[in-house]
Amino acid sequence: MLNKRYLQAAITLAFLSMGSMSMAATSVSWLTPPDGTHFLAGTTQTLTGQAAGQGQTGGTGLDLVLVMDSSGSMWGSGITAQQNAANAMITALPQSTTSVAIVSFSSSATTRLGLTALDGTNTSLHTAVNGIAAGGGTAIHAGIGRADEVLGTATDANRLQAMVVMSDGGSTVSLADSSADAAMLSNTEAIHSVGMGTNFSAAALQAAVNGADDIYGNTDDYGSFVGANFASLVGLFTGSTGNLVGLDYIDITLPDATVLSNYATDGFGNFSLDYSLAVGANVFSVTAYGDDGTSATAEWTLYGDTANNQIPEPSTVLLFGVGLAGLVVRARSRKRMTK
Repeated sequence: MLNKRYLQAAITLAFLSMGSMSMAATSVSWLTPPDGTHFLAGTTQTLTGQAAGQGQTGGTGLDLVLVMDSSGSMWGSGITAQQNAANAMITALPQSTTSVAIVSFSSSATTRLGLTALDGTNTSLHTAVNGIAAGGGTAIHAGIGRADEVLGTATDANRLQAMVVMSDGGSTVSLADSSADAAMLSNTEAIHSVGMGTNFSAAALQAAVNGADDIYGNTDDYGSFVGANFASLVGLFTGSTGNLVGLDYIDITLPDATVLSNYATDGFGNFSLDYSLAVGANVFSVTAYGDDGTSATAEWTLYGDTANNQIPEPSTVLLFGVGLAGLVVRARSRKRMTK
């Protein structure tokens, strides 16, 4: 986690020093199979790749902390609505590549359950969510700080470490802002916030995601504030209505010049493509467009060989060489015997 801390610090300092200049551009790359690989023509190969925008990176999975409001104002229907939303999100997330933790906050914060791998039933997570009761103040900053500590226990550097902060009330805006800034310089890579009910403080929840310039809506924002539209936030994590890496969309051009516009990615910018290879060079091109208006393009070539020109595997070549050497030795032995 230490490398992420320094990376985020560098990004934040760079933004502050550049003022109105944009952050690092969009990136995209093919991942597998290796570029230049030969296959038998007519076989279907699966290509994979990853794209991201605004200087962010994708990931192979997610470590997520749900930061839930347990203050007194949530009593009754408020706490029930929040629990229903949290349980629905746990169920909707990719089950094989996600771990979730539950933190609640009122006047202080409590870790209800540490990072727990989703398993399809998620009994312990649902129990932790449903066990939250209402009472006390609304210290959003305490919940953010505790969630960052939980993310510090994550062990997979290839996963995105993020939190979703839910609240129906207000909090000191400056404290919410400073705690979010500190978290993004520590163990956290993204913060999203959701307003519960109708009386939430948009200013406080926006302060938790407004980035290094403290202005909500700019490209340096840590994440999204979605008001009461919880479903749209779930869509970002699952990739059904967006993504978590500042990516607008990607276009893929196939070897036969067909363009697959607005091709689907998951919530981390990962994409895959099945294609039946033609004879010769099959050149694939992908262009990614970031939310900040920048773009990037990457090409990948796979070769389709006929049965007669298939390139032998290294092991096959070695065995052939050994066999050939054996034949030469045998021929020489026979020659000596005939003299």
